[in-house]
Amino acid sequence: MDRYEIRVAGHLDQRRAHALGCEELRLLPDGDSLLIFATVDQAALYGLLTRLRDAGLGLVAAERMPASAGRVNGGASANARSKEASDVAD
Repeated sequence: MDRYEIRVAGHLDQRRAHALGCEELRLLPDGDSLLIFATVDQAALYGLLTRLRDAGLGLVAAERMPASAGRVNGGASANARSKEASDVAD
């Protein structure tokens, strides 16, 4: 399961964040909110972004969080996946 940090404009209350399926909510000093979500696949991520849009929230940024060290996904360690991603970017 992938985890994403999604930054939206404005401060959300805990009840609204929970209704959107947010696992963790951080209110940032600049007035934005950072929402942490876990999604099972890309379709779930697109559904989440649609719910944010439908709620009238302004999307500032969305970023996939790196897997925690030692977590295994599909037989590859998190460090191996990170190296593969950096090799592709080069």
